[in-house]
Amino acid sequence: MELERSMDISRRQSKEHMCRITDLQEELRHREHHISDLDKEVQHLHENISALTKELEFKGKEILRIRSESNQQMRLHEQDLNKRLEKELDVMTADHLREKNIMRADFNKTNELLKEINAALQVSLEEMEEKYLMRESKPEDIQMITELKAMLTERDQVIKKLIEDNKFYQLELVNRETNFNKVFNSSPTVGVINPLTKQKKKNDKSPTNRFVSVPNLSALESGGVGNGHPNRLDPIPNSPVHDIEFNSSKPLPQPVPPKEPKTFLRYQ
Repeated sequence: MELERSMDISRRQSKEHMCRITDLQEELRHREHHISDLDKEVQHLHENISALTKELEFKGKEILRIRSESNQQMRLHEQDLNKRLEKELDVMTADHLREKNIMRADFNKTNELLKEINAALQVSLEEMEEKYLMRESKPEDIQMITELKAMLTERDQVIKKLIEDNKFYQLELVNRETNFNKVFNSSPTVGVINPLTKQKKKNDKSPTNRFVSVPNLSALESGGVGNGHPNRLDPIPNSPVHDIEFNSSKPLPQPVPPKEPKTFLRYQ
């Protein structure tokens, strides 16, 4: 029984091995077929690569040929353009010089014409200035000149009158001052504050007179100063001020202004 059992096991194993062998053989055939396909594909790819390489070499040679031809054509075209540009530049330079000469000639002609016009205008201007300087005076100008001369003479008279009045008032002021000094004192001393005097010492209590007073008018009158004073000046003859007896209680009369009114001219 053990032998049979082992025989059964061996048969089953042999069957399994046979099945596995058949599977492996089939897989091997399939792999071989796949390998043959890959070899064909590789061979085809090698053929394509060699064809592409040949084509690439051909294209490269063609590109180099085209590049050389294009460079040669560009050089030829550039030479043609340079020659054409040189010719155009020569033509433009000649045209420019010709136009420049024409414009210079026109400018010289215009300048000479302007000089002639300027000379003619200068001559006409001098003639007009001479006519203007030698023109006759207008009646309104003559009338204005006479009016201005009359106004000037009138103003000169007014100025002379003012100078005479000023001299009169100055003489009257001097006369009154001299009479006043003769009446009150020959050399009056006016009270003055001297800020430069030294200050009093603290221990010195004696007062110092820093002010000088003018003589009292009532004391002078009581002392006999008046019309009979021997030092008094004689009054001016025909003077209305000195005909009146001097009175210390009344102020001196004001000077009489001139009777003629002062007229001042107003210029427009």
